[in-house]
Amino acid sequence: MELPAAWQRPDPLRGLGKVPWADLARGRGVDAMLRGAAEGDLTACDALERRLLDDDTVSEASAHAAPFLAELGASYKVPGAVRDRVIFLLAGLALAGAGFTDGGRRTRRRWNRLRRELPRRSPDWITQTRYAVAKDAPKVFEALGGAEVACALALAVAVPEVAPPHVTDVARGIAFAGTFPPLLVDAATTALHLLAGGETDDVWAYVTAQGHPDVLRAYENGGFPPNQPPGVTVQLMGYRYARLAAYGEPGVTP
Repeated sequence: MELPAAWQRPDPLRGLGKVPWADLARGRGVDAMLRGAAEGDLTACDALERRLLDDDTVSEASAHAAPFLAELGASYKVPGAVRDRVIFLLAGLALAGAGFTDGGRRTRRRWNRLRRELPRRSPDWITQTRYAVAKDAPKVFEALGGAEVACALALAVAVPEVAPPHVTDVARGIAFAGTFPPLLVDAATTALHLLAGGETDDVWAYVTAQGHPDVLRAYENGGFPPNQPPGVTVQLMGYRYARLAAYGEPGVTP
């Protein structure tokens, strides 16, 4: 019997030593963090999240780490708890709202009154990191297969344009089964809409915000950037629902 694709994948950290991590902005020590994560160390996952997605901000190291995170997320040789964490991290990187520039300053995503995104200072690590995630996300979706898990929905919400057809089936199964927790259903419903390429307007964003009181409060009280397109807002909401479904409220013991 042939092993599943995720079992056949090579060493997820092959080529790690060829990257000059110490020379990358915010890259020092990232290789050790990735090795720790591959061995099942959840504190290494914490460190990766703090380093690569610092206050919703990506960097040069984030763009270079994305392919290795994707390999970790796609490999059954990596403990399941770590795979979940790195897949959520990949989704978060793709949705980042800011990027570090030279000198450690932040440049944030901004839009004009027509909701057209404004150019950013170079180097644009927001765009480069999102591209890196989207490039390797298909291998993660392939490895997850039909798994009805929150991290798959988070990644689908973040990069719906590269999700294969079976991800829609997964999201539909969660959304309409009637047996899954409400927040996971909300994440699945959001993913389905984005995967279908449906029009996303302010009404749809408002409806999506109904899934959690904090999300609704933020939406009604200007908690999202001015002029941010509703499609981006819905992606961020869907990601939050998936994360809440997986891990609950921060600081709250289930």
